[in-house]
Amino acid sequence: MRLRVEEQGGEVCIEVNGVAGRHQRVLQALTECSNGECGLDGAPSLPQDVSVRAGADSIRIRLRRRGGPRLEPQAIYQCMRRALIEERVAAQPA
Repeated sequence: MRLRVEEQGGEVCIEVNGVAGRHQRVLQALTECSNGECGLDGAPSLPQDVSVRAGADSIRIRLRRRGGPRLEPQAIYQCMRRALIEERVAAQPA
């Protein structure tokens, strides 16, 4: 699974490739991060505008905030990485 988070013109774009049918888990991880469940300080709060585009093996999410605190791409990346990638590696048998 490949995760990329970047800021583009006031939006934060999240791209996850290699999801292979785990689209719902990606959205669940984003919700967990917005609720502060990832355990990171400064966890991102859910923005007011969310756009999702899903393909067979990828998902692209655009986050936009109308006012309020700035969305921090690095915090979103760390939270999503912990929820999706590190969790998955820890769950694999040795």
